[in-house]
Amino acid sequence: MKLQQLNYLVAIADNNLSITKAAEKLYTSQPGISKQLRLLESELETKIFERNGKQLAGITELGEEVISRARKVLHEINHIKNITNLINDSDSGRFSIATTQTQAQYVLPKVFSSFHGRYPNLTIDLQQGTSEQILSQLQKQEVDFAIASGNIDLGANIVKIPCFQWDRTVLFPHDHPLGDLKKIQLEDLAKYPIVTYPFMGNAKQSSLTDAFKKENLEPNIVFTARDADVIKTYVRNGFGIGIVASMAFSPQKDRDLLGYSTKDILPRCTTWLAFNKNIFLKKYMKDFINDFAPHISSEQLSHYIHQDYTSSLQLMHEHESDKAEDKPLPMHQMWHI
Repeated sequence: MKLQQLNYLVAIADNNLSITKAAEKLYTSQPGISKQLRLLESELETKIFERNGKQLAGITELGEEVISRARKVLHEINHIKNITNLINDSDSGRFSIATTQTQAQYVLPKVFSSFHGRYPNLTIDLQQGTSEQILSQLQKQEVDFAIASGNIDLGANIVKIPCFQWDRTVLFPHDHPLGDLKKIQLEDLAKYPIVTYPFMGNAKQSSLTDAFKKENLEPNIVFTARDADVIKTYVRNGFGIGIVASMAFSPQKDRDLLGYSTKDILPRCTTWLAFNKNIFLKKYMKDFINDFAPHISSEQLSHYIHQDYTSSLQLMHEHESDKAEDKPLPMHQMWHI
């Protein structure tokens, strides 16, 4: 078994089972990959891929396990290379983060302002996407860190650190009927079309829709968009009222809209930072975590890294629970704005 063969396996799996695309990505030939694949399957005496003629049609159950372990082997090799390069290359390289538009536009600029000043030779690759895309990139180890929000199960191989909480804000034009109310309730929001963020998977997993259902209400969500500025645009064009992250609304920049905090009627959201458990955390990565979540001590970070998955879930739920008053997460506005 060769490392090259493991690299081919992962490339095929990551390119929709296309040997041609895998060859292009690895700058090698298709026949060469096909030959090494046959040799590997012969050595292992098993089929890693299901075939339809000459085309790969799927991954066998045993093949899934082989590819999963191949990823770990290749990742550990990268760790060894990183360790040997630390002394001469500790303040440079590529630091990749996958996140949402809200975090990228409204939270991270202030964080990167100080961080980039300390690491000017470090190339920061900020990739935006949906929660599903971010999770996929993280699990495939295509990015170093992932930053997103929501109660999402990332799996046993991922370290997930709750960092801060934030409220949602309801947006509507100055002449909207909601502006005449002294106190807005969920039943008031249910009367109007709503423009908000898309849900991960489906609406059943959303704390937003859950809040309405607990009051026997059905939100009329007519339009969803990943970008808060797009949501505001459609609110301005009369599609409905908007519900966005509080940090995405500025009374100065969004003067034509009124913003109403939902802290009393909708549950707070938690933003988390995540990375693969077997990643080698370089000094600049630890410094970034400290800049992004300064309330997390080095001892707490070490605890998150080394605890087992069950303990991780329990600690995460303690942070996200409204009853965890002894160790509340800070609100975003308290330390970023």
